[in-house]
Amino acid sequence: METIKVNVNKTMDGYTFSILPSLRDLIKRTVPGAMPVNSIFVSYDVKSNFEAYFGNLQKHILPALLGMDYEQVQNQNIQFIDTQTKKVIYPNK
Repeated sequence: METIKVNVNKTMDGYTFSILPSLRDLIKRTVPGAMPVNSIFVSYDVKSNFEAYFGNLQKHILPALLGMDYEQVQNQNIQFIDTQTKKVIYPNK
């Protein structure tokens, strides 16, 4: 699979992580049992508290967003892209 691009939209309340519908369909067709979702919202407070205990949020968002096991996700080339600036803000590798 090519690079998976996760869009990150910063709002007044927190962050929304999302993938394109075409990527969601591709994952459903190519990864048995995968159940990707449209988007995941995380408030600033939750992000801050989560990272204090578990580390970087991005690596934990991926399995839920893509509907894949962590082992399947960690082998993918994934980029988090700021939807406003179009810049890569967090590569997974």
